[in-house]
Amino acid sequence: MEKFVARERELKNLEEMYDSSKFEMAVIYGRRRVGKTALIKEFIKDKPAIYIQGIEATKELNLQYLSDAIMDFANPIQIPTSFSFRDFKDAFAAVENIANQQNKKIIFVMDEFPYFAESAPEISSLLQYAIDHIYKEYNNIMLILCGSSMSFMEHQVLGYKSPLYGRRTGQFKIRPFNLFDTKKMLPQVNDEDLLAYYGITGGVPQYLSFIDQKLSVAENIQKLFLKQNAPLQNETNILLQEELRKPATYYSILVAIANGDSKANKIYQAIGLKSSSQLSPYLGKLMELEIIERKAPILEKNKKKSIYVIKDEMFKFWFKFISGEQDQIALGRTKAVLEAIMHELPRFLGPVFEQASIEWMWKEENLVFDPREIKNWWGYNPLLKRQEEVDLVAVNFDNSKAMIGECKWKSAKKLTSEMLTTLQRRADLVAQDVKVNVVGLYFFVKEADADFLNAASKRGIKVIEYSSFFK
Repeated sequence: MEKFVARERELKNLEEMYDSSKFEMAVIYGRRRVGKTALIKEFIKDKPAIYIQGIEATKELNLQYLSDAIMDFANPIQIPTSFSFRDFKDAFAAVENIANQQNKKIIFVMDEFPYFAESAPEISSLLQYAIDHIYKEYNNIMLILCGSSMSFMEHQVLGYKSPLYGRRTGQFKIRPFNLFDTKKMLPQVNDEDLLAYYGITGGVPQYLSFIDQKLSVAENIQKLFLKQNAPLQNETNILLQEELRKPATYYSILVAIANGDSKANKIYQAIGLKSSSQLSPYLGKLMELEIIERKAPILEKNKKKSIYVIKDEMFKFWFKFISGEQDQIALGRTKAVLEAIMHELPRFLGPVFEQASIEWMWKEENLVFDPREIKNWWGYNPLLKRQEEVDLVAVNFDNSKAMIGECKWKSAKKLTSEMLTTLQRRADLVAQDVKVNVVGLYFFVKEADADFLNAASKRGIKVIEYSSFFK
């Protein structure tokens, strides 16, 4: 059994809700495989709880399973029967009757709540009635609604048109692990390989659980992606089919973005749509699922400078290395495919290292100031007459100060003093463009030798080596 790791803040907040003296309703949601159910089960393991997971089935079958869960809690040693409550209203009332017999607050969990609502559209209204007229009166129940359909949870549970609007007392959008939580899940992996695993899984807990910490990166990539029955070989298609209508259109959009079409007009032309207005709903859905994101230079107000990029690292890896090799994988001819992946992997990990460096900044307590926002910047250099990019710009809460960072996932011997000069020049460019006072320069590196460290120190540039991330 996998040891539960991370999610300390979520557990702390859930515990505070449980310890309150009033009715609480927590809404927990996030994409599939991200660890929502594991979080809930960790939270309820030492508490009285009725747990039920909705399924894609009829109203009658979901009601039967809910009835079973309620009766099993009420009398766990009873002989199983075919008893079922008359309707969900009666089932919700029975939960309160059971809670009134406990000496501790009871937790009532409806996992995959969208499946309940799909089979019984009236369930949200019935639950609203139970909350307003029963649960709040006794204050001895904590209700948890959980779902993987982020659109449903945000609109049909949290949205103002929902019968349940205003009832939630806490909401938790569960996201993949960052680099530091990934390390907690893979404690036996060396730090360099850790970045690779973070990059190819995007920190999704279930994907991380597939990794054999005793194998090499190449062996794990082979195991995860390069076999017909590999757990992630077809994962992107499965996710798109589970979450979206017309998955083929979304797939085509992701192929276009992966091939470098980052502007809406380029994307809709590449996939055969007639206008950006036709494209917008598809882009919106992919952003809602956090598969893609719309990026703009930090503090940029002109929306025309925005671009679309794949945000989910596993999707990014899959579309770069796996999507075009399905025939070879089907035939079992993957030696050359794996060699190509391993050759290109250091370059692929460059942007992953940028993200890890941003996560380090959010975690670091000894910065010049506490950042409000950390993003990339890009813009035109009128002196050199070309576009320039900055990996990392952190601004303070009134946008008057900035810290500028460059990230290089390279060996120490490939670092040069010219790179430090480039960082200084680009910092000046950012200061002029967004009208900030640059108060700190950082150079994030895989590793650095004494000469580079000395050269950076003389220029007032702080070098952060990757190994120090975990100290």
